[in-house]
Order: sequence, then C-alpha cells, then structure tokens
Amino acid sequence: MATWYEVTPERLVLEYIRVRKKYSNAVLKKSGTSLGWVIEIDPPPFGNPVPLRVEIIYTEAFPAQPPNAKILSPDLPKDFGHTWHRWFGNGNICYVKPRFWAMSSTADEIIEKLHDWYFNFVAKSAGLVDKMPDVGRWEQGLKSCE
Repeated sequence: MATWYEVTPERLVLEYIRVRKKYSNAVLKKSGTSLGWVIEIDPPPFGNPVPLRVEIIYTEAFPAQPPNAKILSPDLPKDFGHTWHRWFGNGNICYVKPRFWAMSSTADEIIEKLHDWYFNFVAKSAGLVDKMPDVGRWEQGLKSCE
C-alpha cells in the first residue's frame, strides 16, 4: 500500500518547505513508513520550565486526518486530561478538535499551535491562569508572577 507522501509527493515538498522556512531547528524523521517532525520549542519567559521536545507524527490517513503531537521531553504525566488539552491514555497534545481539522493545514501551523499550547501549559502549571484557553495563547490576564 502506498503512503500519503508517495501518492502526493508535492504535499510532502510543501510541508517540508513551510516547516523549514519558519522552524530551521525542525528535523524530518522517518521510521518505517511513518514520517514525523521533531522540534524543540523554547519555554515562555516565566515559570522556569525547560524546552518542550515534541514529535509531530503524520498519520496514515494524512491529510484527511491530523498528525499526532507526541511529547518527547520533558517527561510530563500522561493523565493530565482534556482540561490540559491532552488526550487521555497516550498523553498526546490536543491542538485541534478533530472535527475542525482542515486538510489544507500544514505542520508549520501545527508547530505554531504547539508553541501556544506550551505557553498556556506553563502559565497554568505556574498558577498564572486558572485554565487553558480553548484557542490561542493567554497573553492578557496573566496573574502577577510575584
């Protein structure tokens, strides 16, 4: 059976160009027939966290189905659940509701959402916000760090 990138190699080229243009530290890796990006996301300027290493793994049904976003490090508990925008069981980051996934979305857009997720995760972990927002990044309304 042919993979998505064998059927539509132009889509793989588009993904590669868009990601590398915005995120030069992203590395495309292949494991068997599976492709994925590994990237390190800098922490926000508060809360004293470490960088987030994440792998964006294209599914077999891509682009009809969104890629998975697996946290490689730091080691975070997998049972944070939906209030933390994590999938129960595997701990993957929920960066888009499956029904809102658009086939035209590309990995660079996902990486941008993962930056927002990590910002919000650190803000909630540090007690600077009461909850993670459904969309976007908490930039206003952060409680004082002091």
